[in-house]
Amino acid sequence: MTRRLISIIAVAFYFILLSSSAANSQSLGVVDEATAGNFFGVGARAMGMGGAHIAVANDATALFYNPAGLARVKRIEFSGGLTHQRLRSETGYLHGILPAVERPQITYTGGRIQSNTRFGSGTLVFPVPTYRGSLVFAFGVNRVKSFDKTMSFTRTDGSYGIESESGGIYLWSFGGAIDISPNVSVGGALNFWSGKDNYSWLYEAYYSNLDTLYRYKYDDTIKDRYSGFNLKLGVRVQPNRFLIVGGVIESPVTYTIREDWTQTSDIEFYEPFTDSYYDYDYDSPEYKISLPFSLGVGIALNFDNLLLAGDLNYTDWTQMEYKRLWNMAEANRNIKDSYTDVLRWHVGAEYLFPGVGTRLRAGYYQNSLPYKSTWIKKDRDYITFGIGFLIDQVMTVDLAWVHGGWELNDFDIELAEKYTTNQIFLTTAYHF
Repeated sequence: MTRRLISIIAVAFYFILLSSSAANSQSLGVVDEATAGNFFGVGARAMGMGGAHIAVANDATALFYNPAGLARVKRIEFSGGLTHQRLRSETGYLHGILPAVERPQITYTGGRIQSNTRFGSGTLVFPVPTYRGSLVFAFGVNRVKSFDKTMSFTRTDGSYGIESESGGIYLWSFGGAIDISPNVSVGGALNFWSGKDNYSWLYEAYYSNLDTLYRYKYDDTIKDRYSGFNLKLGVRVQPNRFLIVGGVIESPVTYTIREDWTQTSDIEFYEPFTDSYYDYDYDSPEYKISLPFSLGVGIALNFDNLLLAGDLNYTDWTQMEYKRLWNMAEANRNIKDSYTDVLRWHVGAEYLFPGVGTRLRAGYYQNSLPYKSTWIKKDRDYITFGIGFLIDQVMTVDLAWVHGGWELNDFDIELAEKYTTNQIFLTTAYHF
């Protein structure tokens, strides 16, 4: 009896480690902070132009992209929007291939689809009457980070795993802008970040070892609640009617993360005896993470009915830091070793058909994963298209489509992962 109990515990401990390794491998072998490098985008007009909006923003979305652009709003404006994302994941197998070795073409099979429609934005902008120049205030909420993701795989031996994640972070902002000269505007926004991340990882397999047959099941759930504050400052310069230049600096945000997690492991033996082992663990820790400064610059060229724009955003993710975490020292060392600085860039164009009050838009942007890892086979990039309508000179309706994806190679469990996303942004605004 004692011998059999020790055997069961040993097998349970082994597979807990195995499944924990599989679960942790979803983080690319690093401290995988969901908020790092997570750009979702705000506003259908901006996303139709590839998110290139630091210099262009002259409506409610300026509260997010560049608060200085609020100074261009001349009438009271209320805007709101919805977002829809459809994500498809596919998996393939690496079959012992090493990261340093040239990899053959991976055959992806199966697939898992996740589809979500969310509230995207709601903003009120109110200009203050002035003798000269401009003074404008705004208050709004925007969904700026998305955690919606899923992945699954099934091996030839019948084992399978399912990873699911959902949620996002909303940005509640109060900001304003003022003209300090005929061609220069400055602005700022005080931001409160709030959101949830719901993560689950399920792994189940049957194992046969000589004369022993058993089933193993591991279930991991994590629920995180985020909250934090930061400040964003911007400047907008228009030296002539053709050129606009913008710049922003975003202060670090320190998230307080309240977490609830549970882990269950279940082993059921069938041969040569019938028995089972069950383990359950849980905790509700609270810790903090500080994200680094972020800098952005944008330029736009306005040729009558044609508008061209480009943005650069720089963040050094090696400066991210955990606080009050039980394994804080190790986690922060892993950040230094595994993360890198990222230059995110956007380009876009908009063409106005003046006779019908319609605008067509197109763009492209690259949102690189913030890891210095050989596990990234193809980085995140997106193409965008959009259209906008002016109705009765007081209302605008904008629609954008964003298509992109990325590919990862998880060498811990010899799994290749391919993600494809299609996003729809719908925004409407009314001018009083």
